[in-house]
Amino acid sequence: MNNSTVVQTSSDSSYYYVEITETISKIVSPIILILCGIGNSLSFFVLLTRRLRKQKTTCYLAVLCVVEVGTCFTGLLRQFLIDAFKIDIRAMDSFITNPYYLTMSCRIHIYLTYVFLRLSSVLLVIVTIQRYLYVSKKCICVQKRVFIQLFLIITTICLCESHFFIYYEYTLSDTRPKSEQIMECTVNKELYPHYYKFRSEYYGKVSLFLFTLLPFISMIIFNGLLMRTIHRSTIRSQGKKSSKKRNITRMLLTVSIFYTVLTSPASVYTALAPPTIQLLPWYFIHWTLLRLLFYLCHSVNFLLYCVSGSIFRQEFVAMICCRSSSQHRRHTHQQLPKLTFSNTFVRCYSYSKRKIFGQEPTEYFDYLSRSKHNNDENCL
Repeated sequence: MNNSTVVQTSSDSSYYYVEITETISKIVSPIILILCGIGNSLSFFVLLTRRLRKQKTTCYLAVLCVVEVGTCFTGLLRQFLIDAFKIDIRAMDSFITNPYYLTMSCRIHIYLTYVFLRLSSVLLVIVTIQRYLYVSKKCICVQKRVFIQLFLIITTICLCESHFFIYYEYTLSDTRPKSEQIMECTVNKELYPHYYKFRSEYYGKVSLFLFTLLPFISMIIFNGLLMRTIHRSTIRSQGKKSSKKRNITRMLLTVSIFYTVLTSPASVYTALAPPTIQLLPWYFIHWTLLRLLFYLCHSVNFLLYCVSGSIFRQEFVAMICCRSSSQHRRHTHQQLPKLTFSNTFVRCYSYSKRKIFGQEPTEYFDYLSRSKHNNDENCL
C-alpha cells in the first residue's frame, strides 16, 4: 500500500513538472523566436549599410545574424512544436510515409541544428580575436581575407559535423526496448556499432571541450585584453577615428559578454550534471529554463547593438527613415544656424572692430568650432 502511494505521488509530481515545463515553453518560445527573427533581420540589413560594411568586424556580425536565426529556428522551434502541438520535425511519420524521406528529413534537421549551434560560438570567438588584433594594431585584416576566413570556418564546421548527416536515420529507438517499436531520429547501433560507441562515449566530451569550454575561455581572455586595450587608447586619443573604433568594439564586447553569461549555465549544467538527473521529476523544468536562457542569447543582439553602438543607432534610424546615413547627417547639420553672406559680413566686421579695440576675436571661431564639433558628433 505504501509503495503504491509513493509511486502515485512520484507520477503526479512528474506530470505536474511536465505541465509547467510545457506551459513555460508555449509562452516564452514564440516570444524568443519573434525577437530572433525580427531583431537579427534588422541587424543584418543595418550592418550591411554602406557606412558599416567598411568595418571588417561587421561582416562577421552580419554572418552571425544569419547563424543565430538558424540556431533558434532549428533548435528552439522544434522543441516548441513538440511542447505545443506534439509534432517532432525529426519524426514526421504522420505526414511522411516514405522511409527514405523520413530519414532525409531527420538527417538534414539534426545536421543543420549542430552546424548552426557550432558556428555561433566559433564565429564569436574568431571575431573577438580578430577585433583584438585590429585594435591592438598587431594585424591588419583586408576585406578579401575576411571572406576567405568565413568560407574556411563554415566549411570546416560543416565537415566536422557531417557525421550526423551520414549515420543518423529514422530507426528504432536506441534507449527504449525493441518490443515497444518506438521510432526516432538516432543511430542504428547494430549497423554502425563503432560510430555508436564514439557518439555515446566520446563525442559529447570532445564537443564540450572544442565548442563550449574552449570558446568560453577564449572569449574571457580576449574580451579582457580588448577592454584593457580600449581603455589605454581612450586615454591616449580622443579623435573621431578612435571613437568610431571604440564604438564597434563596444558592440562586440557587449554581445560577447552576454553570450558568455547566458550560455554558460546550460553548458556547465550539461557538463557537470550526472546522467541519472534526467530521471528526477524537476529535471524537465530546470533544463527548459536553461535552454530558453541559452536561446534568448541569440535573440537580443539587435537590442544590444542599439544600446552599445551609436553608429548602429544612427544607421538604423536612417534606414527606417528611408534615407542614407549621409543624408541623415546633412539633415541634422541643416538644423544648425546657416553661415550666410550677411552673417559672414557681420562677423568679419565684428572681428575687425574687436581687433582695433584690442579685444579677443573669438566669437566667429567659436561658432566654427561649435559647428565642426556638432558635425563630428554626428559621425561617431
